[in-house]
Amino acid sequence: MFTVKNTNNFDANFINDILDIDASVYPENLQGTFDEIYDRFKANNDIFVLLCDDEKIIGYLCMFPIKEKLYEKIINEDRIFDSDIPGVYIEQYSPFNTYKLYLISAVIRPEYQKQGLSKYLIMGFNDFIIDKKKENILFSKALSTSVTLSGKKMLEKMGFHIKKKLSEEYNLHELIFDKKYYE
Repeated sequence: MFTVKNTNNFDANFINDILDIDASVYPENLQGTFDEIYDRFKANNDIFVLLCDDEKIIGYLCMFPIKEKLYEKIINEDRIFDSDIPGVYIEQYSPFNTYKLYLISAVIRPEYQKQGLSKYLIMGFNDFIIDKKKENILFSKALSTSVTLSGKKMLEKMGFHIKKKLSEEYNLHELIFDKKYYE
């Protein structure tokens, strides 16, 4: 049975599962390291939506609220990688504030791909946004970079639009959280 979980009640041990999933999908230059992921997790532990088959993590979506300095860096530069984002660029959530998100990755293990399971990550993302609204935490926009055709398609299903082409392979996408989104 497939379930979606958030990581705000997890310890850092699940990061090894994240690294294993990354290694099965991404080329080495697009994989994060334990220290990079842990640094972001320490900055804000509510940054993952995990897709599980029973208790086994088979996919995830990683997103976090970013400081204005990182937002400007992402908008103005032609590339961004996991290693470019230390925890100091990530904000903690606080009620009655509005944030910009960066969705850094969405991944499903290869043996579970092409089964329609990305819908669970999309639902997990939407539930995350609505749950934060119930906590009086809002979002103005989200950015993400697609590095694969399937990633681009998933972002489009989530409501993201291409903001700019970064290279032949990469696009920067943006999602605006307007009133319509929250309805």
